[in-house]
Amino acid sequence: MIEQIIIYFLFPLSIIACGMLVWYIRKILSVMEERSLEINERFSVFHDFLEETYNSDLFYGEPRLKQLLDIIKDFHGWTEEFQNRVIVEKNDRAEKTD
Repeated sequence: MIEQIIIYFLFPLSIIACGMLVWYIRKILSVMEERSLEINERFSVFHDFLEETYNSDLFYGEPRLKQLLDIIKDFHGWTEEFQNRVIVEKNDRAEKTD
């Protein structure tokens, strides 16, 4: 009697639950991939803007703006490190699966 309950009720229910979990995890991974692509694009725009700012001589000489550029330079270094650590590792995994 108990075996029949397990076979006919609980086993299909557990398979359905596992299927739903797999679908949910794939959906979350898809959203995370979209977000990481957006972050990568924003980092690229930020790095391009920062390079243009560094190459201009317009603001040099003012101490407050120099402090601002130093802070931005530190943030730039952090974003490059983050981008190389997180996004490149993701691309390496994608290449290994191909």
